[in-house]
Amino acid sequence: MKKAVPPVSQTSGPVINVHVDTRILTLIIQHSLTVYPVAVGKTSTPTPPGHWKIVFKSVNPGGPFGARWMRLSVPWGSYGIHGTNNPKSIGKAVSHGCIRLYNEDVVVVYRQVPVGTPVNIDGVVRKIRTLKQGCKGDDVRQVQSLLQDLGEYTASVDGWFGPLTRQAVIRFKRAQELKATGIVGKDTLKAMQIAHDLSIS
Repeated sequence: MKKAVPPVSQTSGPVINVHVDTRILTLIIQHSLTVYPVAVGKTSTPTPPGHWKIVFKSVNPGGPFGARWMRLSVPWGSYGIHGTNNPKSIGKAVSHGCIRLYNEDVVVVYRQVPVGTPVNIDGVVRKIRTLKQGCKGDDVRQVQSLLQDLGEYTASVDGWFGPLTRQAVIRFKRAQELKATGIVGKDTLKAMQIAHDLSIS
């Protein structure tokens, strides 16, 4: 399901961000951001993290690539953003590293992004656990880093979900008009990633 997000000031062209862990692609263009669900690479054939560009585009490439194909500048393989002939795969980690969109979505994205469009990919395939006060780990560090970039968290990024992290989560949720609990699940993490993409655009 696509989700429109309030406008943001933007001075350059379109930008695509892909968050592998939450299986979303954000397209920022014309002072607005749209979110699309995607399929990503399996753990054995991961989607490559990094800062890439679209270097080639093709209409109706056929086969598993669906309605559109956009090749990325990854130097060690043929990776791209494309449609799919298997819509049930969207939202899952099942590809050989490419990013799959529903065909109707890839047509819309393709129309709006020229060759040269930046594509930023982050995250890895993992089980997203529910985080609350007392939790520790790299996923807590991710949340703290996002909140720090958003100006909600000023303490150290140490991977411990303490009272200051909980308060920052509550502030963020209130600002986003979400239920203001101190808990971070998949939906809250998605909201943080989307807000972060808007903040740096």
